[in-house]
Amino acid sequence: MNDLFNMTILAVVQGLTEFLPVSSSGHLVLAKAILGFEELSGLGVEVLLHGGTVVAVVAYYWRFIVETVVGLFRRDRAAWRFAFAVLVSMIPAVVAGLLFEDELEAAAESPLFVCCALVFTGLLLLSTRRFGRDALDRDVSLGRGFLMGIAQAVAMLPGVSRSGSTIAMSRFLGVGTDKAAAFSFLMVVPVIVGGNILYFLRALGDPAGDHPFANLTWAMGIVGFAVSALVGYASVAWMVRLLGRHHFWLFGFYCLAVGLSGGAWLLLR
Repeated sequence: MNDLFNMTILAVVQGLTEFLPVSSSGHLVLAKAILGFEELSGLGVEVLLHGGTVVAVVAYYWRFIVETVVGLFRRDRAAWRFAFAVLVSMIPAVVAGLLFEDELEAAAESPLFVCCALVFTGLLLLSTRRFGRDALDRDVSLGRGFLMGIAQAVAMLPGVSRSGSTIAMSRFLGVGTDKAAAFSFLMVVPVIVGGNILYFLRALGDPAGDHPFANLTWAMGIVGFAVSALVGYASVAWMVRLLGRHHFWLFGFYCLAVGLSGGAWLLLR
């Protein structure tokens, strides 16, 4: 029962922070360190919880997804441009994941690294107040999609917010608020789904070995997935409203506060 409770807490943290620009992976690492959840360490837990938030974003944007798919069959240029931009945006994250998997896992085990990365995220978010281009309402072209994909790849580092980095990049590029939100939240779906498939294949290929899900029971997996999906749906709806009010940059103060206070606590404890 303790393990289920701990997984529920991590799922709530994941669901709340995945779509807010505060780094869900960073908060998971800090939550594990502060609360003593060492038995739930490793990328397997994060991949599972991220899978739940994928369900959340698909549920929130299902109408847009259906319209895009229908547009593809009807050879609508806007639909094809969006789909190709999503595919192009995946390239940097896939390359980074394949080349630096061990380094990313090591970074995920370092709370101090996460605190430094949160400070970086805070400064990035605050910079959008000065350098964001609100007056423009550009579409997500292939080039802009690729640049947002680079931002997504950088955000594979725990503590660097994925939504924060990609939406910040979209603001620097002058992409419209609604378009930026939809693209930022949907561009991660293929990456996370691919990561989940990869990890599950590893688990199935070595059911008795040291695979990423070795420390999880079926009950823990189901609870974590479901809770992160439900909380994530509420989080993405809230974030979309905040973007419309142009309050995005204010999360920079939160990231700075968490990063600096967390780093001080780790160094002085």
